Amino acid sequence: MQDSFKSNYTMQSIRNEDVMGWLSEVRDPEVPVLSILDLGIVRNVVVSEENNEPAVRVAITPTYSGCPAMDVIAIGIRMALAGHGVKKIIIEPQLKPAWTTDWMTA
Repeated sequence: MQDSFKSNYTMQSIRNEDVMGWLSEVRDPEVPVLSILDLGIVRNVVVSEENNEPAVRVAITPTYSGCPAMDVIAIGIRMALAGHGVKKIIIEPQLKPAWTTDWMTA
């Protein structure tokens, strides 16, 4: 039986710019008119290879310590990346430096 879903991406073709584009579609659950990129929650993206498969590591900073939306945001990130065939997804909470409104782009 063949998989009904096949990724168009290989390790060589996934770029940070691709990942950032995919993440721009992930909305903040508390302010859904803004993406997580608009809010400055995404601090870093690294595309690498682990066990011969593409891996994407995303560092995210909560807007405040203990923000309950971070779990929903992490799920949104996983869904966005998995929808493009990324199987190895690492979400890293980054608490320092603390989030500031200066990081917002919208």
